[in-house]
Amino acid sequence: MNNRMVSSELKVGIMILIGILILFYMSFRIGKYGVFSEHGYELTAVFINAGGLDVKTPVKIAGVEAGKIKKISLDGFKALITLTIRGSVRIPVDSRISIRSQGILGDKFLEITPGNDQKILAQGGKIQDVVEAPDFDQLFASVNGAAKNFGETMGELKGIISEKEKANIRKSIENFQEASGDFKNLIKENKGNISRVVSNVDETMSGLKLMVKDVESGKGTLGLLVKDETLYNDAREAVNVLKTISAEIDQGKGTLGKLVKDEALYDETKATIANIKDLTDGIKKGEGTLGRLAKDDSLFIETEKAAKKVQKAAEGIQEMTPVTILGTIFGMFF
Repeated sequence: MNNRMVSSELKVGIMILIGILILFYMSFRIGKYGVFSEHGYELTAVFINAGGLDVKTPVKIAGVEAGKIKKISLDGFKALITLTIRGSVRIPVDSRISIRSQGILGDKFLEITPGNDQKILAQGGKIQDVVEAPDFDQLFASVNGAAKNFGETMGELKGIISEKEKANIRKSIENFQEASGDFKNLIKENKGNISRVVSNVDETMSGLKLMVKDVESGKGTLGLLVKDETLYNDAREAVNVLKTISAEIDQGKGTLGKLVKDEALYDETKATIANIKDLTDGIKKGEGTLGRLAKDDSLFIETEKAAKKVQKAAEGIQEMTPVTILGTIFGMFF
């Protein structure tokens, strides 16, 4: 009987011991101190302020835990954080790390935003792109300071504005309300005209849409200019021809090239222009035959008289011609 009792007690004790061992194993396997957890590799990141973070703080990617903080230490006057990342998770070198919070007052965690680089961070690698978390204490202090300054400013304005100025402001508001009412009535009275204007605008826009559609389809002059490749090719050839002509002119080829580049031709042209200028100056001064014809009135009068005498002589010859012809014929027969 006693042996049976001892045997039962021994069995119960063994079962309890096995349960404790299993519980101990599971607590270290999936608990916060996962000694037997999946092996990984270490990365580092440097933050100016690591407030709210501690060892075993989770590191997440897209909201899924991918590692934990292993160690936090000082690197000069900054916080050097050592991370343990699961071996199955690969982090590109251009990834970004930031401190996030689960809600406004929730626990903090590190979030890694993977980059696009093909190169992967290895054991002991450092994440360079670090986004600092806002310091809520400083933020609240800034908000309080701004609110205090705003209150002081409003108090100063309240002391500056007199009753007369307040009345003017009130009157301005009333005038604005009246103007708004008049504007509303104006719109109501001209509702038909406004509707027609809107309708015309719609029709205009529809026409423009059709025009753009025709242009895209290659219809009309604009459509051909935009879509016709032959026109584009012709314009391109014309541009090339112009380039060739300009190059030949620049090299002094052809008539235009010689006019542009030949200095002797330029000098001759300049001398010719100077001679023409001297000639015209001489004519203006009455020098030479042309100058006398242009400036000497007596020569003009003599020329006019001579022209009249020539005209009279021509008229006399015309009158004498029939008599002369008859005399000649009479002499031939007699």
